[in-house]
Amino acid sequence: SIHDDRARFDPTVDMKLRAVLLLAAICVAPHVAVSADDACADETCASHLNDLRGVLANAEDVADYVVRLRRELHLQPELMWTEHETSAVVKRELTAMGVSFEEISAPGVVATIGSGSAPVVALRADMDALPVTEESDIPLERRSQIPGKMHACGHDGHTAMLLGAAKVLKSVEPQLRGTVRLVFQPAEEGGAGARRMLEDGIRDMTPPIESSFALHNWPYPETPSGTVGTRSGTIMAGSGSFEITFTGAGGHAAVPHKNVDVVVCGAATVMATQTIVSRLTDPLDSALVSTTIFKAGGEASNVMGDRAVLAGTFRALDKRTFEWLHGRIEHVAKLTGAAHGCDVDVDFFPVTSDGVRREEYPPTVNDVKAAALASSVAASMFGDDAVVDVAPVMPAEDFSFFAEEWPSAMMWLGAYNVTAGATWPLHSGKYVLDESVLHRGVAMHVAYATEYMSTGFRG
Repeated sequence: SIHDDRARFDPTVDMKLRAVLLLAAICVAPHVAVSADDACADETCASHLNDLRGVLANAEDVADYVVRLRRELHLQPELMWTEHETSAVVKRELTAMGVSFEEISAPGVVATIGSGSAPVVALRADMDALPVTEESDIPLERRSQIPGKMHACGHDGHTAMLLGAAKVLKSVEPQLRGTVRLVFQPAEEGGAGARRMLEDGIRDMTPPIESSFALHNWPYPETPSGTVGTRSGTIMAGSGSFEITFTGAGGHAAVPHKNVDVVVCGAATVMATQTIVSRLTDPLDSALVSTTIFKAGGEASNVMGDRAVLAGTFRALDKRTFEWLHGRIEHVAKLTGAAHGCDVDVDFFPVTSDGVRREEYPPTVNDVKAAALASSVAASMFGDDAVVDVAPVMPAEDFSFFAEEWPSAMMWLGAYNVTAGATWPLHSGKYVLDESVLHRGVAMHVAYATEYMSTGFRG
């Protein structure tokens, strides 16, 4: 494992090497050192380090603003492609700042700050909530006011942080050496809003975007509050959904030999699909197939229904494996159905109860230089120990479409805090976002953008 490999190295030597790698991108010449302060011994680099710490100070200045906005958005969560009130708040705040913006893939919004010339960097935040009932321990008056809907993935915080970054960037706009596009994106939770925004105009904006950056709060023990984490290469899996419908012949349960049993067929398929990963996939190639829904029959226990529906998710870290899973799931489902005498239909793009099609996301792959840039500015602002080299995970993100378009980095904002009650996982009704880390997200947005415009992927 990654952790086992790292344990073989001498920690002192590893820390020195890490400091050189992280700081090479921002210093005039590399310096072997343990900390950012020691590494920047020459005058130019030390001045640059002070500039980045100034970014952190500016982010701290807008911390209360960001928390207030986040709490406002938390009260009125909106599901994918319905984020109209959220979008209105974004436009209200941008207008108050004097920041120009346009609607792309409404309710999506793209704001522009800077010189209007190259280089151009995009900062992205998602805006949608989840169909989850809030059960958190925060005060009742601060919980979701919309029954059955909740910002259980922290996108309210993501939106608020990007607005905080807009405020900081606007305050230094005359000094910016390029252009920042701030992308407020709808429909991350299954609607592929990022892809739609690319198709609707972000891809063709001039001057063209050269790199993009995004943050996701990460309330897990490996990234406690005060840390950030990223990695080069694949950081999040590709994700797809499936819905398998079996049609048989229902009838009285006392004469199963005169019926075609869709329940037995569906149950056999659930078990058979597990062998796709356990017996057909390389053990070193991370993948999963999970059936999460099984619907069949009615209310009477002595009646066999004639229709059953299975639904679930499949994921993989490698794009080729992800594409391969489609064929294997369909193959197993149809052969199992045939063996049990059922007709089978497999749909990889099922439609939700509110009429929205679930989309597929490719793996999120961080560019090596973009990830190094994100890590280097984080180390300069927060300290080397606050930057975590994370392992890839199986959750997915449609920021992956941006990462396929431009050299990009997805970074996790550590948000696990026992004292704040921020220990519940993403998508849980008990989820709590640690608001004390939001200013760090603001700082990362601003620092990534300004550093890229100043130096590109130097180092």
